[in-house]
Amino acid sequence: MSSFTDRDSKTGETISPATPSSEVADPGRRRFSRSALAGSAVLLSLGNRAAWGSGSSNVVGCMSVATLNSFNPATGHFVSAPAGRPEHNEDLAKEIHRISSPPNYLGTDGTWSSCKDPDSLDGICLVKGKCPP
Repeated sequence: MSSFTDRDSKTGETISPATPSSEVADPGRRRFSRSALAGSAVLLSLGNRAAWGSGSSNVVGCMSVATLNSFNPATGHFVSAPAGRPEHNEDLAKEIHRISSPPNYLGTDGTWSSCKDPDSLDGICLVKGKCPP
């Protein structure tokens, strides 16, 4: 296999291809890569319900307090944004409002409970049965 060479059309000098260096041209790129790697670990752990113990299949769904606050139980719609957004689950919001109320949305009706989500800052989850310890 022959090595690649090229000639500069103006000077006639032989130009060899650039050899890859171990340095990253832009230090911001390296910082971004490190942040992306750390961020991916956080995102992958968000779906982990190990903290809920063996009853993790009892979790129906979770929603942030801000999203719950924008739900109007009388109309069954969210006032913060148009319907169809993935985080705007009307049925889940109705059930959480049915068994609990603002500002903390924690409560139970004996069969269902609304519990604080251990994996989020302000999330509330609908759980069949009691809230995990």
